[in-house]
Amino acid sequence: MTSAPRNDAHGSRHGKPALDASMTLLTEVMDRPLDAGYAEAAARRAAGDEPPRKTRTWILVAALAILLGFVTAAATIDLRAPQGAAIEARKVLEKEIVSRRDDVDALSAQATALSEEIETLQTDALADVDPLLLETLQTDGVANGSIAVTGPGLVITLNDAAEGVGADDQSHNKKVQDGDLQRVVNSLWASGAEAIAINGQRLTPLSAVRSAGEAILVDLQPLIAPYRVEAIGDPATLETEFARSAAPGYLSTISSTWGIQYSRIAQSKLSLPGNGIQRLFYAHAVDSTAATGDEPEAPTGQDGASTGETESPASTTGPTGADSSLAGQESTE
Repeated sequence: MTSAPRNDAHGSRHGKPALDASMTLLTEVMDRPLDAGYAEAAARRAAGDEPPRKTRTWILVAALAILLGFVTAAATIDLRAPQGAAIEARKVLEKEIVSRRDDVDALSAQATALSEEIETLQTDALADVDPLLLETLQTDGVANGSIAVTGPGLVITLNDAAEGVGADDQSHNKKVQDGDLQRVVNSLWASGAEAIAINGQRLTPLSAVRSAGEAILVDLQPLIAPYRVEAIGDPATLETEFARSAAPGYLSTISSTWGIQYSRIAQSKLSLPGNGIQRLFYAHAVDSTAATGDEPEAPTGQDGASTGETESPASTTGPTGADSSLAGQESTE
């Protein structure tokens, strides 16, 4: 009597288990993915038993293909063709945009004229009464960008790369971005700039340089290349300190990598416009108790002495961090 080998006996005990009946559909899909009809037609074609298609069949197929192509082309053209109502609506929107833009320009010019008139009246009123207060207001006006300034300084110009420079699939990197201007502006402030403007748009302590799509905005005003960054200050100091900052190395990198064009020129005279009287978000009266940190009470019968929001001719801090000695004013972002 012979016994089955150990391996055969082990295999019989642990053979492939029977398939679960609930898995029939999954088994059919995995083991026989081709439908039986397709498999039969493929077998007949391989054996040469497939009857040739008639000429009429080929004509019908060609006619159906032409018809489907014509319908698809007609639908595409109809979708792409501008509709009359859409064209009229677009014209109305364009007129509205132009009209609103003209209104904004007119109001901006009026606000600038009123700010200059207020500045003149304020100067005339304080010139003989309180020269020290007038000097403080003018210092604050330079720091917060509310008044126009003139003086020597430094001009840095950035422009988009020339056509064809850089990688073809990186066209966005060949344009000046908001981060590039932010680096330049921050380096100029750190180098001792007293006032800065980009394409004539004066920067204030609350100014923001940001991007919206492919446009660069300064205080929500869109700018186009080239970007002229003007900084007023001692030219020698600005040149030296700016050269020591990280900005020149960064500009050289984006120039060699993406073709961004830039230049740096010292100017003997620059004129930067004012940005009008800046709005204060918080102000309170200050008296002798302010040194001890006590909050003064509002004097009875006097206007403008109570704590709260109030209008004031100038804010007290600028980009350079200059402190103000003007009583009764304090601004925070």
